[in-house]
Parts: sequence; structure tokens; C-alpha cells
Amino acid sequence: MASAHESIFSYGISRPYPFKWLTPVVLAGFLVATVLFSFLNFVSNGYDLVVQTSSDPNTTISKGIWFKNWPSFLTSKVKPSCQSVDIYVNTPLFTNQTALTYTLTDVWQASTGAGNRTILPSLTYFNNIIEQCAVNSIQVDLEALDRSANQLAYSEWGASVRAYMSCTIEAATGQTRFNLTTTYDYVPDTVAFSKVYRFLGTNFLSRDVENRASLYWGESLMSMYWAYLTRSMQDIRLNVTASGMAGIRKGTISFTRNNNLLSDITDLDFFEVDYRFIVDQGLGNFDIIHPGLYNQSFSVANLNGINAYPNIWIQADSLVKSTYSTILIDLGQVSSMPNILTNSDTLQYFTSNFSRALQHIANAAPGPALQDYDTLGTTTGPLGVIPSVITANYICQIPQLKPGGSLFLAVLVADLVFLQAIWNIFTLATGWLFLRKQPTANQCQGCISLTSRYRKPLPGLPTTYPKARTNSSSRLI
Repeated sequence: MASAHESIFSYGISRPYPFKWLTPVVLAGFLVATVLFSFLNFVSNGYDLVVQTSSDPNTTISKGIWFKNWPSFLTSKVKPSCQSVDIYVNTPLFTNQTALTYTLTDVWQASTGAGNRTILPSLTYFNNIIEQCAVNSIQVDLEALDRSANQLAYSEWGASVRAYMSCTIEAATGQTRFNLTTTYDYVPDTVAFSKVYRFLGTNFLSRDVENRASLYWGESLMSMYWAYLTRSMQDIRLNVTASGMAGIRKGTISFTRNNNLLSDITDLDFFEVDYRFIVDQGLGNFDIIHPGLYNQSFSVANLNGINAYPNIWIQADSLVKSTYSTILIDLGQVSSMPNILTNSDTLQYFTSNFSRALQHIANAAPGPALQDYDTLGTTTGPLGVIPSVITANYICQIPQLKPGGSLFLAVLVADLVFLQAIWNIFTLATGWLFLRKQPTANQCQGCISLTSRYRKPLPGLPTTYPKARTNSSSRLI
């Protein structure tokens, strides 16, 4: 009889395991593995990272998926992240207090090389708290006919208040220092003529009487003393020219902290002043008023005491102190004291003459508060300062759940791959262990019975029995 053809393909001989407990254990293990793999595959494949912008990256990152802190090989697609921003020199910016607008003028880091600093073209920023701010100086520029006709409709004189500050942030690359400037002009050249006699609300981006009461009062102080100062300059020039004398055309006053670092901001010596005023004598002739005319006096108290011309020193000092305090609140400097806007008694001191100031303003109506703090304090929120950050838009990647169909297919495919791998491992391991105890376990039961009963070849069967080939995908079950 011709031998049977043997293909290169084969089928496995299967026999049930002789253990009653095996079937429920395998089924239970299969169910547990399916649930476990489905969850793990949902974690690792159920989300896509999408790009969004955020103004608060810390909150955006903290609101990620609850399992975002698991090992990265499982959660690489569910970990939200945000990129830092580069704020270049000469870029306008503002803080999360949304009050004044600043301009970044310098950025540097301390170094050990020549010059002891490394100049940087931009401030690399990631929602860092602004720290260690110092107001280096504040300058008040006064001018009259050089302003636009639109501005003259509000006030014959104008005042431009410019402040210079230095601050610090702690970044991943170390401590970074930077300089800022800000300019306050209650009647800028962009103001609409239609708003004359009304509160302008210029220079401040927003106001919140309940949650940012200190800034609310800071804006009120700045606009009130701006209007009071400019009208006082107008009255002084009018009185001088009425007497046949030449009037001041423009001037500037620079305020810096006194070296004694006085802790009482109501003290008239809190700032030292330097100043120049130009008196137009006509026909191209000008006189200059400077400290040398008053025995080099740089004290507001002394200048006011001798009635030094032009005697607007108290109004200018109050405007600068209001600006100084407002800037420190806006930059979130909790520990910078003294500050008008964090102490109710000091605030009352500077608002107590609002009624007098309102009698000496032109057409630029100040605001929003027009009465003293004792009168209106109960209608506003509490005074205080909170840390500030620079407002910026950050590009973030946040996890987003896949659509239902895509999610089901992704989890199903991944489950099948894992389950097949587990099944192959199971069959290989159990087959190897079982064959060690029963070498004939991979032969058919009939062949084993016949061989052991007759101990000789049966008619029509080959004299030797080849070892049964097994298929690892269906062995022994």
C-alpha cells in the first residue's frame, strides 16, 4: 500500500486536560485579563492630544486626566503640557490684575563673566510669579500748548506720569531680572472729544470694586490728583501771566525714594525730587527753573514750605505716591511696604481732600470714586494685594477622548493582540509542564490504547507511529 502523502501543513491532536478546576480558572482568567487589558488600552489609546491656547497653564495642566501621573509608557497621550512663551524686549504686557499696561525694556541674568550679567533678547516666561519689584523712579512731565487741541478741551495743562521698575522671576534656568516702564496720562491724545466732562477710565484695562478694591481706589487717586495737578498748573500760569510775567511752558519732576527709606508714605520727604521748568520769555528766550534756584532743595517739604515756584509740589507728590502704590498692587508685591492701598487709615488720609480737589479741576472729570474712603469704604471690597503673573497665551496640548467608534476599535484591536499573546504563552507553558509528567499526552488516546494492548503493528498501519505534530494555537484543550 502506497504511503500517505504528508503535507507541510499539519493539524494538531487535541486532548482535554484531566483537571476539573482548569476550565473555570481559564475562563475567569480570560475575563479578568480582558477587563484589565481593556482598561489599560483605554488609558494608552483612548485619547488624542489636541492643541489649545490657555492663559492659565498651571490650571490647564492640573485639570488633566486623573491617571496622568501613571508611567509615561501608558499615559504619553493623556499628559497635558504647555509651552513657555517668549516676551521680547519692547513688548507691551499686563498682569492678571488687568490694570496698567507695561513695556518690557531690559532682560538679563546674573553671570560670573565680564559685566556680571548676560543680556537676553526676551523673557522666557511660564506663569511665574512676579517678585522683588522695586519702583526705581517716577517722572511727571507737564506741558501745555504742546498738547493737541483735543486734549486742551479737557485741560489746558497735561501730565504724563512715567514709572521705571525692576522685577524678578524664578524660572527653570534660574533667576531672571527685567525692567518695566509704564505711562499714565489721564487725557491721552487718543481720547474722544465726546467724553469731555465725563469719567474717562483711561489707562486701566478693567476695574472690579469687589475683588480688586485696592486697584479701584488706586485708579481713583491717580485720576483725581492728575486733574487736581493740571488745573493747579493752569491757575498758576494764569495768575503769573495776569501780572505781566512770563509763564511756564513745560516742565518735568523726577521722584526717587529717599535714601533714608522712610516707612511713612504720608511723609513729604518720602521721595526726593529733581526738576526742570521752562519759562517762555518770548522771542526765543527761555529761563529754566531748577534746584539751584532754591539752594539745591530736593525736598518736597522744603519746596512747599518756601512756596517755591511753581507751587504744585503737594499735588505732584500725591499723584506720584498714588502711582507708586498702584503699581506695587498691580505687580502683586505683597511684602512691599508702605503702600497707600493696603492701609485704610493711609487711604483715608489721601482721599480726605477729594472734596477740595473736585473744586479745582478743569473739564477732565476724575473717578470712579469721588468721595473719601470712610464714606465709600463699605461699598467696596476689602483692601489687599495678591501675587501677580504676566498675562500671556500659552500653546498647550491637552487630552481629548476619541470618538466612540474610533475608541471601540482601538481598544478591541489592542485587546485581541494582548489576549492572543497571553493564550500562546499559556498553551506553551502548560503543554511543556504537562508533557514532563506524561510524555504521551500529545498522542491520541486510541493510539496509546492500541499500542499498549497489542504491542504489535495493526494491519494497514505503519510499523512506527510518528510523533503527533501539535499546533500551538489549539494544543491540549
